[in-house]
Amino acid sequence: MSPRSARRRGRGDRFDRVGGTRPTGLGWGLVIVTAFIVYSPVASSDPESAAVLVSAAVGILLIGAVVPVAMVRRVRVDVRSPRDVTVGDTVLLDVDLQGGVGRLSIRVLDPTGPWAHAESPGTGQVEHLADRRGLFQHVRVEVRVTAPLGVMSARRVHEITLPYAVEVAPKPLAVTWHPAPAPVDAGPHPVARPALAGDLVRSVRPYVAGDPPHLVHWPTSARTGSLVVKELEPPSPVGQAVVVDLTGLGADGERAASYGLGAARAVLASGGELVLATCEPGGPVVARVTNPLDAGRRLARAVPGPPGAPPPGWPVVEIGA
Repeated sequence: MSPRSARRRGRGDRFDRVGGTRPTGLGWGLVIVTAFIVYSPVASSDPESAAVLVSAAVGILLIGAVVPVAMVRRVRVDVRSPRDVTVGDTVLLDVDLQGGVGRLSIRVLDPTGPWAHAESPGTGQVEHLADRRGLFQHVRVEVRVTAPLGVMSARRVHEITLPYAVEVAPKPLAVTWHPAPAPVDAGPHPVARPALAGDLVRSVRPYVAGDPPHLVHWPTSARTGSLVVKELEPPSPVGQAVVVDLTGLGADGERAASYGLGAARAVLASGGELVLATCEPGGPVVARVTNPLDAGRRLARAVPGPPGAPPPGWPVVEIGA
C-alpha cells in the first residue's frame, strides 16, 4: 500500500522491473534461434529456406509483442482491503478484474509481492505484506499478460484508490502496566480493577429479595438471627495517560509507536481507563480509547509532532521525544 505521492519499490524490483514489455524465456529462445538461422552457414547455402524461417520467427515475435500490449490495456482492476492491519501481517486483498483477456498474472507492489494467476473477467485474492505503519488510501498492482503466444510479457501498473483508508498499526511490544488511581468520571459504566477496589465493607443492611447470595454477611447474620448483606465501597477507578511523541526520532519512531501500542494494550487488558495523546496530520489529539482496535488506529495515524497534553491528575507515561 502506498500514498499517492510515494513510489517505493520492493527488494525484488532490483531484479524484476515493474511495468513495460519484455520477452519471456520462450521469446528470448526464439530470438536466439532466429539470430542463429540468420548467421549460420545454412542460411548462406539455402537463403530461401532461411528467409522463410526468419520471416516466420519475426512474425511470431511481432504478434506476440503487439497483442499482449493491446490486451493488458483492456484490463480494469478494483481492489478491496481489510481496514485494520498490523505491521508484519500478510493480508489477502480482494481483486475484481474486468476486460475480456482470459488468463493473466497479477501482483501487489510496495513492497513487491508474488505473482498470482487469474482470469479477466473474474475475481480472486492476492497477498500483500504490510511492511509500514501508517494510513494508506491507495494501492499499486501490476498486471502481466503473455497471451496469446507466450513470447512477450506486457505489464501495466494500476494505482487504485481504496474505498476507505487502510490503517496499519505498529506491531505492539510486550509491556507490563502497574495500575494507579485516575480521576475517571464514573458514569453509568465505571471502569475499575477489583484488586484495587478490594472487598471493603462500608456497612450492612437487612437482606431484601434479589440481593446476590455472595453478599450475605454470615457472621452478622448468625449473631442477629436474620440475614444481612454487605454494602461495599465503590470500586476505585484506575487508568493511564499514554503520551507518544515521535518528533525527531527517525527510525526509532517506529519502535516508540510499537511501545506506545503495547502500553495501551496493557492498560486495556488490565481493565484500566486509557487516554492516548498523539499528534496526527491535523494536529495534536488527546482522547479516551476504549479498545485495542481503536488504540491501533490511533497509533497508525500518529506522526511526528507535539502531542496533546494529558488531562490533569492522570498518571502519565511519556514515550519518545
